[in-house]
Amino acid sequence: MNFYKLKVKSKKFYKSIVSVYCLILNDTVYFTSEGFNHLLYKDFNHPRNINEQYMKLMCLPYVVDVIKNCALISETRKIKRRVKNKLKDAIHYELVHKVAKNKRIRVIIEKIGTGKHKFRSIMPHDKKSKKRS
Repeated sequence: MNFYKLKVKSKKFYKSIVSVYCLILNDTVYFTSEGFNHLLYKDFNHPRNINEQYMKLMCLPYVVDVIKNCALISETRKIKRRVKNKLKDAIHYELVHKVAKNKRIRVIIEKIGTGKHKFRSIMPHDKKSKKRS
């Protein structure tokens, strides 16, 4: 599939999700435009390279399955996040779930302060995929 078609198809799929209940977080995870933009951009002005964008978009069809069925929070990271020019405390939850025989997907869920859990990112969890250029 060419990249442009994948991007259009992925955006349409992403917009259709809205929210998913996550048993392990005991809360609903919301899908905002910020989450989709993070798949394509590192920050507001710096797009990810095409290979990285492609890899993340190829993982996107698994996102609902991972969030609904994940039984393991592999990492919890406390960070500071700039929101409307103020630094806020945030937590990133790394959910890892096996979606096929040799395929595990990692989803990052973010909660800023006392706000809602929001989808942040998705990627393969396998060691090989991290080294892919």
